[in-house]
Amino acid sequence: MKKTIAIVSVGIRQMLADPVYIMFLIGLPIMMTWVMSFLPVEGGMYEMAALGVLVMFVALNIITSAGGYILEEKQNGTWHRILASSTSYWNIMAGYFIKLFMMAIMQSAVLLLSSKYLFGAPWNQGYLEMVVVLIVYIFTMTGLGLFLAGFLKSQGQIQAVAMAVVMIGTMLGGVFFPIDNSNTIIRVIASISPQSWAANTLKEILTVGVSLSSLLTPLLWMSVIGLLLLIGGVIKLQMEG
Repeated sequence: MKKTIAIVSVGIRQMLADPVYIMFLIGLPIMMTWVMSFLPVEGGMYEMAALGVLVMFVALNIITSAGGYILEEKQNGTWHRILASSTSYWNIMAGYFIKLFMMAIMQSAVLLLSSKYLFGAPWNQGYLEMVVVLIVYIFTMTGLGLFLAGFLKSQGQIQAVAMAVVMIGTMLGGVFFPIDNSNTIIRVIASISPQSWAANTLKEILTVGVSLSSLLTPLLWMSVIGLLLLIGGVIKLQMEG
């Protein structure tokens, strides 16, 4: 456990010391949230757009961070040495997972607080339900990030796949615009996209107010996807060692 905590601590300090990473983690998402605040509040347009920014940037940050840091270790020739060290593989992966998870929690908190207190999002309820949904969504995206890290071979691949996966799941998932009259393919994407499930569930919580018991379907769906991806990614990375 001490080794896992050390991996998390060192990883977070490295991330927070990188000004480019901080800009991508906080600066750019806040700017996008500010832009979305000019949308009408009536009809829930601003709330949905702000939540869309949140789920989009959280996913992008997790996927690019997971793939980027593991790929950097491989390119520097240190990945195999890490796996061959006295630290168990599971402690190493737990450290990576917790590090990504904590940074995503931090980013989500900053975006939600800035939306409410800087840009006037009318959110006054459902905070417990919101936290639960965000934790499950971040778990799902962390699983996806580690899964892709096991298969992608270059920074260019990571960036391209991250953009494709996140943009398709967000834009065609009905997060930024309604899909009621869209074709079958778009509706199918929306029905499986974790971003779509997360954004729509968060909007329902914050604007209408729902209980946790009514959120079992989206929570279960995102949890199963995240678990399968996490298991696949961890096994693939272990095989490479």
